[in-house]
Amino acid sequence: MAAVKGSKQHEMVVVPHRPLYRVAIFCVFLLFMAAFSGLTYEHGMSQGIELKVAVVQERDEIKVQLDEARDTIRSMRSEIANLKLGEEIDSLATEEVRQTVESLQSRIAQLNEEILFYKGVMAPNVGDRGLRIERLDLQNTTAPNRYKYRLVLTQVVDKHDYVQGGVLINFKGLDGQSEKEFKLSDLDNTRQDAIRFRFKYFQNINGELTLPQGFEPREVMIVAQPSGRNAQRLEKKFDWQLTGG
Repeated sequence: MAAVKGSKQHEMVVVPHRPLYRVAIFCVFLLFMAAFSGLTYEHGMSQGIELKVAVVQERDEIKVQLDEARDTIRSMRSEIANLKLGEEIDSLATEEVRQTVESLQSRIAQLNEEILFYKGVMAPNVGDRGLRIERLDLQNTTAPNRYKYRLVLTQVVDKHDYVQGGVLINFKGLDGQSEKEFKLSDLDNTRQDAIRFRFKYFQNINGELTLPQGFEPREVMIVAQPSGRNAQRLEKKFDWQLTGG
């Protein structure tokens, strides 16, 4: 065949026509892809299961550690509570012991004072003999301006016979800027002006008085007048001083 001048010539290859071969190649490719996908899925499943198992194990370990931590916290809280309770008990016991010691010391001092008082009453060789205004105790009460009082009269003689007479108690102080004086009967309506006494050794004169509003007591004047011949008037002044209560 004569070549046409001016046109490019291509070589031609003759290939046998085999349509079944192509179908076979395509099927093999599909099978390969299916196998590859299956292997990939199995590998992924295996890795996922291992990871899940590891996560579950870690979760279980954390749960055990959390339970142990909770037990430790409960134990520590219980121990702290016991320590606080023990500290409170020790504090209360210490305070109770302190109060008991103070009460006993106060009682011992009171007993010593009473012993000295009775020795003074019974001793025949003291210098200040005869009727004595021994002491005056004044104490607070729960009511405002209301106070307890106790006057102690004693007799120191060789031979104790009854002594009797009357005693006057007057309270002096300030009412505003003015000096004022009240008799005990003005402050204690259960008393008369002169309080009668009769005793061999000693006598307590007890009661409660109410001070007028605004009155500030400064001193208490006691006048004891025994009855009988040659009886001597006895006077003693006390500062207003509360002794407790």
